[in-house]
Amino acid sequence: MATNDFQIEIIEQGWLEGCSPEEDLCSHGKIKLTVGGHSITSGHEDYGIRESALALLRTLGSNHSDEQQVAQRLIFHGCGTILMMGCPIGVYWSVTHLDNHVRISDVMRDDAEAYLTRFPGLSVDVPEEIYRQRIVAFAEKAKEPFNGVTKTFTDDFDRREYEKFWAEYDLLLKSNNGLSGNNQ
Repeated sequence: MATNDFQIEIIEQGWLEGCSPEEDLCSHGKIKLTVGGHSITSGHEDYGIRESALALLRTLGSNHSDEQQVAQRLIFHGCGTILMMGCPIGVYWSVTHLDNHVRISDVMRDDAEAYLTRFPGLSVDVPEEIYRQRIVAFAEKAKEPFNGVTKTFTDDFDRREYEKFWAEYDLLLKSNNGLSGNNQ
């Protein structure tokens, strides 16, 4: 078990072109993901950062697989919006919690509806604490652009969903590192 078997970082993060920080309820950007020495994402694709961070936070306390999903995917394309659902583009993998480590397997990336890249046989065991640290660091960075921004909403449904999203996010972040505030 090498501690560099799972690397995930936000390369760039911001708002949709033409949207102000107050209007865009999600953040978008580039992610670099490496599993077992294989580059899963290049760092050039655009993904939904905020939605991906919540999906990943959910894996800290739960297994995730096709049969037992914590989210539709773990890395969302930019179309996941506040409901964390949308097109199939994104990155998928299974997370299995074992004794003091997390197994990452069944890795695949869907770049377009008919273009699926599989990584057959790719399976790594990552110390649970390392996995947790990497996911928490990703989630903390994903939250930064929202700090101090007062969002505007077009309707009460969006407001409620946005508030529910951040309530879960902050709870999971706080329970996994003891640091978080309600800064949205």
